[in-house]
Amino acid sequence: MPNRTIYVGEGDVALFQRAQSLTGGNLSAAITRALQRFVEIEEAHLEGFEEVEVRVGSDGVYRRKRFVARRIAQGRRQPSADRRGEWFAVYHTRKGRFAVYHKQFTESPKPEHMPWGDAEDPRYTIEYWNNVTEFDSAHGWEPADNAEMSLDVYENLDDLKAALPEDLARVVEDNAQQQPVEELDI
Repeated sequence: MPNRTIYVGEGDVALFQRAQSLTGGNLSAAITRALQRFVEIEEAHLEGFEEVEVRVGSDGVYRRKRFVARRIAQGRRQPSADRRGEWFAVYHTRKGRFAVYHKQFTESPKPEHMPWGDAEDPRYTIEYWNNVTEFDSAHGWEPADNAEMSLDVYENLDDLKAALPEDLARVVEDNAQQQPVEELDI
C-alpha cells in the first residue's frame, strides 16, 4: 500500500491525537472514515441532495434520525375539534427510495411562526420545497409534548402514493420525475 504524508499544523495536533484514540490507535482508519463521509456528502450535494435530520417519537420522547435525500413536497392540515393536525414532508432518497416524515399534533403552532399562511384553512396546503431547512427549527416552532412524529420509508412511488392524501400524492408524483437541479448555461 502506498504511503502518504499528511502535514498537521501545530494547532491541530490535539484533534489528530483524539481521532487516533477514538479509532483504537489507528490514525489511518480515522482519516479514511472522515474522508469517506466527506466524499459521500459532497457528492450528494453535487447531485442535489442534502443531509436530512428529523426527530421521531411521541409523548415528549424523541430520537433523531439522519439520511441523505431531497425534499420533493410537503403538505399540512391544521387541527380542528374532530381531528389532529398533520404535516408531511416527502423526500426522495439518494438510494431511490421515498421517505415520509409525518407529524401529528393537537396544538397549533403560533400563527406568527407558521410558514404556510391561513391557520383556519382545513384543507391540505401543498408546496414543493427542495433543500429547505426543517420548518420547526427554521421558524422557531417546537412541537408540543403530544406531537407524534414518524418516518416511514417506501420502496417505490406506488407504495408511497397509497400512503399519502390524494392531492399530496399527485404533487409528489410530479416532483419525483423532475431533476433536482437544472443547470443553465446562461
